[in-house]
Amino acid sequence: MSWVDRAERALDTGRPAQDGDRVLRGQTPPLLDADGFKAALAPMLAALVWAAAIFREQIAGTPVDPLALLLRVLAIGLTLRVVVLGGALFTRLATFVSARRFGLVLTPEGLFYRAPGMDVVVRREDIVGIAERGTWQKRSAGRRWSEVFVVTDPATGRTHVALPPVFEDTPGLLAERLMRWRGASPFTPRDEDAPAPEPAALASRVYDDAAAGKPEPGVTAIAHGYEWLKKAPYLPLVVALGAADSLVRGGSEVWSAVGPLIGGGLFIAFLAVPARWFWMTRRDVRPRLGLSLVLTPAEALMRTAKGMIRVRWTQLDRVSVDAKRKWSVLEGAHDLRQLVLTRRHASPVRYDEPYLGLPVEVAEVLVDAYRDGRLPRASKAAGSDEEE
Repeated sequence: MSWVDRAERALDTGRPAQDGDRVLRGQTPPLLDADGFKAALAPMLAALVWAAAIFREQIAGTPVDPLALLLRVLAIGLTLRVVVLGGALFTRLATFVSARRFGLVLTPEGLFYRAPGMDVVVRREDIVGIAERGTWQKRSAGRRWSEVFVVTDPATGRTHVALPPVFEDTPGLLAERLMRWRGASPFTPRDEDAPAPEPAALASRVYDDAAAGKPEPGVTAIAHGYEWLKKAPYLPLVVALGAADSLVRGGSEVWSAVGPLIGGGLFIAFLAVPARWFWMTRRDVRPRLGLSLVLTPAEALMRTAKGMIRVRWTQLDRVSVDAKRKWSVLEGAHDLRQLVLTRRHASPVRYDEPYLGLPVEVAEVLVDAYRDGRLPRASKAAGSDEEE
C-alpha cells in the first residue's frame, strides 16, 4: 500500500493506518474576525446610506441637491464595496458550511490534503517552507481567518498549497505543527565556498522563453494576476456615476440650468482620471508578458516599460514583507503588502502584492530559497548539466 492510499484510508476510517501518521479533521472556522465584520456590515451600511440619500432627495425636491448627491456617491461606493467584500465572505461561508468535509493527513512520506471536490498530494521532500499570511507582530491572539501556505518546489508544477483555517484552533498552531512535522529542510543551501552561478548573457531571452512556457532548467516563472485592477482610482468614477445619475433624473430643467457642455465636460473630466490610470498601468503591465517574476539560479528578473531589472542573488541582502495601511473605495481600510528586495549599494525593489500574482509570503519563501541556493535543487541542476 502506498502512502497516498494509506492516507486516503485514514481519512475514510478516521484512524491512522500506521504509527507516525497524523489525521486532522476539519472544524468550523471563525467567520467574523475583523475582516469578516467589515464584510458583513458592508451591506447594512450601504442600505443605510441609500435610504439617507433617497430621504434627503425627497426633502430637497431635486436630485441635484448637494447633500443628496454626496450621499448618493457614497452609497454607490459602498455598493461596489459590498460586491468585492461579499465575494470574500461568500468563500468563507462556503468553507464554513463544508468544514467537516476537509481533511489533512501528515505521514512520514508526505502530506495529503482533501477539500470538497479535490485531493492534493505533496511529497515531504518537495516542501520548501511553511508560511502563514500576515506578519506575526500584527496577528490577533484569538481565532482568525488566515490561510497557511505550504510552499513547494515549483518544479513539481505548483508553487504552494493554501490551507484554510479549519484544522487547528488557530492558523499559527497549524503552521507550527506543519513545521515540526516537516523537520529539517531537505533543500541544501549552496556552499559558501562554491562559485555563484553566472547570470545569462541575454536576460531578455531567458525572460521571453519563460513567458512562452519554455523556461530553462532551474528557472521559475511566476504568472501575473489581475488583482491590480482593484487599485484603480475608483473615486472619480463613482463621483461621475453619481453626478450622471442625478443629471439624467433631473430632467430638462436641470440640464438647462447646468448646460450640456458644462455637464458633459465635468463627466468626461471625472472619467479621464481612471481612464488615464488604466492606460498607464496597462502600458506598464503589457511588457511583462503575463509574468511578474522570473527566478533563475543566478538572479531575479523583472521587466518594466523602461527595461529589464536584474537582481543578482549575490547582491541581495534581505527578502522581507512590508505592509502599509491604505484606503480605497472597494476595500476600505486595508493593508497594502509589498515584497521588498533589499540590495547592496542600490535602492530596494518593492513589488506590490496585487501585481505579484501569488501571496506575498509565498513569493518571499521562493525568492529566499533561490537566494540561498536551496532552489533549484542541486541534483536537478546536475542532471541538467549532464544532459547538455
